[in-house]
Amino acid sequence: MSLKLSATVILYNPEDEIFDNISSYANDVDMLIVVDNSTTYNVPLIDKLKSEFSNMTYINNNANLGIATALNIGCDEAIQNSCDWILTMDQDSRFINFPHYKKCLESLQNSDDIALLCANTNWSEPLGIPKNPTCENEEKFSAITSANFLNLKLFEQVGRFEDKLFIDLVDYDYCIKIQVQKLKILYFKDALVAHSLGTVFRRKNLITGKIRTKVEHNPQRVYYFARNYLYVASKYGKQFPKEMGMLKTLNILYIHELTKIILYEADKSKKINAKLIGLYHFLIGKYGKQDI
Repeated sequence: MSLKLSATVILYNPEDEIFDNISSYANDVDMLIVVDNSTTYNVPLIDKLKSEFSNMTYINNNANLGIATALNIGCDEAIQNSCDWILTMDQDSRFINFPHYKKCLESLQNSDDIALLCANTNWSEPLGIPKNPTCENEEKFSAITSANFLNLKLFEQVGRFEDKLFIDLVDYDYCIKIQVQKLKILYFKDALVAHSLGTVFRRKNLITGKIRTKVEHNPQRVYYFARNYLYVASKYGKQFPKEMGMLKTLNILYIHELTKIILYEADKSKKINAKLIGLYHFLIGKYGKQDI
């Protein structure tokens, strides 16, 4: 029996260049669902997408509702249109060999206990492309949102994306829900994706003087990461202490990460303050979109 496949991409103030990213998979699915969280609209881009992809449904949220809510909207639309699986994509992600990934999905003999497939989002040009890619896979505990295939027959059973997290740790929370349900996450190493992790900076270590290249997030994202990490740890830490134990989480957020900020990053005081506000909001149960 053939599968009906959909894809959803979440837009946020996109540049024209993302058209090529969407083009890397849009024609190989039955339904393309574009969910727009933008506060500044790129009308020419949307018009171009509508013109190019006849399988596209455009949903304008007229505000930034966050990644979790946008993903739920995309999944609900796909379910209403009787889709079996949905590909979840960031606007900054581009597939290198999507037809191969699709072939791997379609080759699965039994997907009743498979909730999510994930691709290789660590690919970059110097790594090259395998001459004979395989559908070999392995089980994973978690995956980032971009380039996942979600089994829509299991979406409600897993528990949907957590709206109150807004952004950050939304993917991790969903993956742990999969683990709670004793379902599977399969990773396909030869399904290749070029994925942007954020803004890359070159910083000097204040102690050693060495220059390091790393990805940094602004204070707003630092806040969401701290608050939401604590939420996920408090919810699942006892069940999965190795991955999300509270002591481990506090060490990561308020020792390891703070040390990196102090030694390597810009906007040190703002980021430290963001982490403290994240801790405070977690303690008082303040979630959703919060501007700090």
